[in-house]
Amino acid sequence: MTVVQPAPHTPPPRWQRRRAAIAIVLALVALPVVLLLALYFMDWNSMRGPVSAYLSHRAGREIHINGDLSVDLFRLQPRVDARDVEVSNPGWMADTSTSAGTPAGTPAGRFDDIKLEFRLFPLLLGKLVLPLVQLEKPQVFLVRQESGRTNWDSDSPGDGAWKLPPIQHFAIHDGQVRIEDNVRDLTFTGTVNSHEDGGRGAAFVLTGKGTLNKNAFGADINCDPLLHVNADKSYGFTADIRAGKTHARIRGAIDHPFQLDRYHADLTLSGDNLADVYYLTGLTLPGTPPYQLNVTVRRDGQVYRLTDLHGVMGKSDLAGNLSIDVSDKVPVLAGRLASRHLNFADLGALFGGGPQQAVADGHLLPDTVLHTERLRQTNAEIDYSAAKVDSRDFPLTSLGVHVSLENGVLVLKPLSFGMTQGRLGGSLKIDARHDIPVTSLDGQISGVAIANFIKGADKPLHGALSARAQLTGRGRSVHQTAASANGKFTAVIPQGQIRRSLAEWMGVNVISALGLNLSGDESNSAVRCAVAQFDAKNGVLTARRLVFDTEPVLVEGGGTVDMNHETMDLRVQGKPKHFQLLRVRAPVTVTGRWDAPKLGVEPGQALGQGGIAAALGFLNPLASVLAFVDPGLAKDANCAPMIQQARAGKLPAKSQPKKN
Repeated sequence: MTVVQPAPHTPPPRWQRRRAAIAIVLALVALPVVLLLALYFMDWNSMRGPVSAYLSHRAGREIHINGDLSVDLFRLQPRVDARDVEVSNPGWMADTSTSAGTPAGTPAGRFDDIKLEFRLFPLLLGKLVLPLVQLEKPQVFLVRQESGRTNWDSDSPGDGAWKLPPIQHFAIHDGQVRIEDNVRDLTFTGTVNSHEDGGRGAAFVLTGKGTLNKNAFGADINCDPLLHVNADKSYGFTADIRAGKTHARIRGAIDHPFQLDRYHADLTLSGDNLADVYYLTGLTLPGTPPYQLNVTVRRDGQVYRLTDLHGVMGKSDLAGNLSIDVSDKVPVLAGRLASRHLNFADLGALFGGGPQQAVADGHLLPDTVLHTERLRQTNAEIDYSAAKVDSRDFPLTSLGVHVSLENGVLVLKPLSFGMTQGRLGGSLKIDARHDIPVTSLDGQISGVAIANFIKGADKPLHGALSARAQLTGRGRSVHQTAASANGKFTAVIPQGQIRRSLAEWMGVNVISALGLNLSGDESNSAVRCAVAQFDAKNGVLTARRLVFDTEPVLVEGGGTVDMNHETMDLRVQGKPKHFQLLRVRAPVTVTGRWDAPKLGVEPGQALGQGGIAAALGFLNPLASVLAFVDPGLAKDANCAPMIQQARAGKLPAKSQPKKN
């Protein structure tokens, strides 16, 4: 068998290999040359569709280049010029008119002309640097729904900070901005320009006006020149913003131009009520009297630091440091605040109170609707202290409180007031997770001299007062909450002293009381104990024990206190412990509104005594005296068990008081 050997492989001649290599090199050189020639002679208007489609894909919304598109790539700073550019709104608002009446179909942005220049070599290294951005007659429309969704939301992940590439010259001519924010109830129309300012270069200016929460709103923002901007140097700005009575003046600088998540500023803020700042910032802040505050603001990414805060609120001073973390859906406010001097009346604004409001709604308990729904929009951990408290009605010396707000539940605990004698403390909780908030109060007074609550130099009653209120109610104002309150209230004076003439008057001992008053007798009698226990149901306090035991008289009674109508109807009966002549056996009544109570004597029994006296007097004038002689004497109250039961919150014993 013959085996055929394969022919030996013969390499191509050298000249053929050289020709193939030259062909490959020529092809590699020709391809970019052809590409460059194609780009140079390209009709870019024919590329508006593909370019618009690419930009729409990147932005997540429709972008249309309706005018000419020209591109000059053959320079160290290539230029792009696009005319009549329109940025559409997202699909969810395409066919919907806004609440402020802006027609459906209004684009999110429209630009007569956009000119961009970028540096070629940095771009080849992956860094975008824009020597020029020029916008002609830009019209920008910003919308935010009540849900928080905006027409400029991006689906791409990020920290929410607005960062632009370095821009050396940013020119804006005849720009317009319209904002409709349904969260803040804000409408704003403004003009934006960068213009030559006294030969110093182009300065950025935004001015405009509108409404914020139905109040006039105006903004005047001025920034450093936008010509030859250095990305490594800070970029200064000032702002003057007015919203109703709120006025903010700001002077600061952005650490790196066009990176708005790093800046510092000095802020002066003033207004009638700090709670109104919510409409500007979205932060839930407490109600206050007229205020003026100065603070240094520093933003580091998602954290704002407010340092060297100082100023006045009403007649009180305020100082401290705060931080605001906005990295989560709900911002978190934390820090410490302090006052050297707190005017207690300034705290009334926290709950919608104040003299003018009381006159306006006709209630002593404030009936101003509080924006408790805002408690769901901020979390907070704040410590506040006041070194000195100035109070007209209460013997307060200092205040300390920790404020915790989380997921719509506000807790003030511990809440402690220093006093000249004794203490006042407790806790307050407002659960605002639902439309109608639920408020729980647990307040305690211990060892406070009752004389401190009596105005004037003459103090006819002395003793240490202990009291506790445990109440829970529903409502959007203090008055509504009190009018629905359930719980209990207890007050105890274990022992003390009372002006003897006042004690006699409480027993309606006419002869003795008049004699003591006319003689100027200021002697005291012992108060063995005093106990008041009330049950609260649907805003009505009903006395289940009302005892005031003095040396000469045992006073017992009952009645109601209505927190809805702010009225009282109390009745107390004094029972003497010693023989009395010419005593009118009639209960003392306290009735009417809280701000104008009426003190009187129940006429029924007194008239009965008078009728008996008249009948006896018809028979024998001396016999008429018998009608006013008190035949029965009261015994001492059983103070020790009664006080123990009251402090423990137990029901009073039904047995009659026994003599100790």
